[in-house]
Amino acid sequence: MKHLLTGLVFAAFAIACTQKTEAFKIDPKEAFGMIRNDFAVLVDVRESSEIAEGMAAGAQWMPFTSKIEANHPEWEKWAQSLPKDKTIIVYCRSGRRSGLAAERLAAKGFRAANMGGYTDWIGAGLPAKKPESAAP
Repeated sequence: MKHLLTGLVFAAFAIACTQKTEAFKIDPKEAFGMIRNDFAVLVDVRESSEIAEGMAAGAQWMPFTSKIEANHPEWEKWAQSLPKDKTIIVYCRSGRRSGLAAERLAAKGFRAANMGGYTDWIGAGLPAKKPESAAP
Protein backbone atom coordinates (compact mmCIF):
# COMPACT_ATOMS: atom_id res chain seq x y z
CA MET A 1 0.00 0.00 0.00
CA LYS A 2 2.84 2.35 0.87
CA HIS A 3 4.47 1.69 -2.52
CA LEU A 4 1.15 2.27 -4.29
CA LEU A 5 0.66 5.62 -2.56
CA THR A 6 4.25 6.64 -3.31
CA GLY A 7 3.72 5.69 -6.94
CA LEU A 8 0.48 7.66 -7.12
CA VAL A 9 2.10 10.74 -5.59
CA PHE A 10 5.03 10.47 -8.00
CA ALA A 11 2.67 10.05 -10.99
CA ALA A 12 0.61 13.02 -9.86
CA PHE A 13 3.72 15.15 -9.48
CA ALA A 14 4.98 14.10 -12.91
CA ILE A 15 1.64 14.96 -14.50
CA ALA A 16 1.45 18.26 -12.63
CA CYS A 17 4.91 19.25 -13.84
CA THR A 18 4.24 18.65 -17.52
CA GLN A 19 2.61 21.28 -19.67
CA LYS A 20 -0.22 19.53 -21.49
CA THR A 21 -1.91 21.21 -24.41
CA GLU A 22 -4.16 18.22 -25.12
CA ALA A 23 -6.40 16.31 -22.78
CA PHE A 24 -5.21 12.88 -21.71
CA LYS A 25 -6.83 9.69 -20.40
CA ILE A 26 -6.51 8.78 -16.72
CA ASP A 27 -7.43 5.69 -14.71
CA PRO A 28 -10.00 6.17 -11.89
CA LYS A 29 -7.61 4.97 -9.17
CA GLU A 30 -4.86 7.29 -10.38
CA ALA A 31 -7.41 10.11 -10.52
CA PHE A 32 -8.51 9.35 -6.96
CA GLY A 33 -4.90 9.52 -5.75
CA MET A 34 -4.38 12.90 -7.40
CA ILE A 35 -7.63 14.28 -5.96
CA ARG A 36 -6.87 12.95 -2.50
CA ASN A 37 -3.43 14.57 -2.58
CA ASP A 38 -4.90 17.89 -3.80
CA PHE A 39 -3.24 17.73 -7.25
CA ALA A 40 -6.54 17.67 -9.13
CA VAL A 41 -10.19 18.74 -9.26
CA LEU A 42 -12.86 16.21 -10.26
CA VAL A 43 -15.77 17.31 -12.47
CA ASP A 44 -18.95 15.40 -13.38
CA VAL A 45 -20.30 16.53 -16.78
CA ARG A 46 -23.44 14.37 -16.86
CA GLU A 47 -26.87 15.97 -17.10
CA SER A 48 -29.21 16.42 -14.11
CA SER A 49 -31.26 13.33 -14.99
CA GLU A 50 -28.08 11.21 -14.79
CA ILE A 51 -26.61 12.42 -11.52
CA ALA A 52 -29.58 11.15 -9.52
CA GLU A 53 -27.84 7.75 -9.39
CA GLY A 54 -24.92 9.34 -7.57
CA MET A 55 -21.68 11.23 -8.12
CA ALA A 56 -18.05 10.57 -7.34
CA ALA A 57 -17.33 11.89 -3.85
CA GLY A 58 -15.88 15.39 -4.02
CA ALA A 59 -16.87 16.04 -7.64
CA GLN A 60 -18.08 19.40 -8.91
CA TRP A 61 -20.93 19.37 -11.41
CA MET A 62 -21.01 21.16 -14.77
CA PRO A 63 -23.36 19.48 -17.28
CA PHE A 64 -21.83 19.12 -20.75
CA THR A 65 -24.78 19.22 -23.14
CA SER A 66 -26.78 22.03 -21.53
CA LYS A 67 -23.86 24.21 -20.40
CA ILE A 68 -20.47 23.38 -21.97
CA GLU A 69 -21.51 22.30 -25.47
CA ALA A 70 -24.03 25.14 -25.64
CA ASN A 71 -21.31 27.67 -24.66
CA HIS A 72 -23.57 28.88 -21.87
CA PRO A 73 -22.21 31.97 -20.03
CA GLU A 74 -22.30 29.95 -16.81
CA TRP A 75 -19.74 27.55 -18.36
CA GLU A 76 -17.33 30.41 -19.09
CA LYS A 77 -17.68 31.82 -15.57
CA TRP A 78 -17.22 28.37 -14.03
CA ALA A 79 -14.15 27.60 -16.18
CA GLN A 80 -12.54 30.87 -15.06
CA SER A 81 -12.97 29.79 -11.44
CA LEU A 82 -10.98 26.56 -11.89
CA PRO A 83 -7.42 26.44 -10.53
CA LYS A 84 -4.77 26.56 -13.27
CA ASP A 85 -2.24 24.80 -11.03
CA LYS A 86 -4.25 21.56 -10.77
CA THR A 87 -5.27 18.90 -13.25
CA ILE A 88 -8.97 19.03 -14.09
CA ILE A 89 -10.27 15.45 -14.24
CA VAL A 90 -13.58 15.02 -16.03
CA TYR A 91 -16.04 12.11 -16.17
CA CYS A 92 -19.50 11.43 -17.60
CA ARG A 93 -21.50 8.22 -18.09
CA SER A 94 -19.40 6.46 -20.70
CA GLY A 95 -16.43 8.73 -21.45
CA ARG A 96 -17.51 10.41 -24.69
CA ARG A 97 -18.76 13.72 -23.26
CA SER A 98 -15.97 13.84 -20.69
CA GLY A 99 -13.45 13.48 -23.52
CA LEU A 100 -15.02 16.42 -25.34
CA ALA A 101 -15.19 18.49 -22.14
CA ALA A 102 -11.56 17.69 -21.31
CA GLU A 103 -10.52 18.83 -24.79
CA ARG A 104 -12.39 22.12 -24.32
CA LEU A 105 -10.67 22.65 -20.96
CA ALA A 106 -7.27 21.83 -22.48
CA ALA A 107 -7.95 24.37 -25.24
CA LYS A 108 -8.47 26.97 -22.48
CA GLY A 109 -5.01 26.18 -21.10
CA PHE A 110 -5.91 23.68 -18.37
CA ARG A 111 -4.20 20.35 -17.77
CA ALA A 112 -7.29 18.27 -18.41
CA ALA A 113 -7.87 14.53 -18.17
CA ASN A 114 -10.72 12.26 -19.23
CA MET A 115 -11.40 9.65 -16.56
CA GLY A 116 -14.15 7.95 -18.58
CA GLY A 117 -17.45 7.10 -16.97
CA TYR A 118 -19.07 7.08 -13.56
CA THR A 119 -19.37 3.29 -13.90
CA ASP A 120 -15.54 3.13 -14.11
CA TRP A 121 -15.31 5.06 -10.81
CA ILE A 122 -17.84 2.76 -9.10
CA GLY A 123 -16.25 -0.33 -10.67
CA ALA A 124 -12.92 0.67 -9.11
CA GLY A 125 -14.60 0.69 -5.67
CA LEU A 126 -14.12 4.43 -5.17
CA PRO A 127 -16.38 6.56 -2.93
CA ALA A 128 -19.63 8.03 -4.23
CA LYS A 129 -22.30 10.33 -2.85
CA LYS A 130 -25.87 11.31 -3.63
CA PRO A 131 -26.08 14.77 -5.23
CA GLU A 132 -27.23 17.59 -2.97
CA SER A 133 -28.82 19.56 -5.79
CA ALA A 134 -29.51 19.28 -9.48
CA ALA A 135 -28.36 22.83 -10.19
CA PRO A 136 -24.68 23.70 -10.78
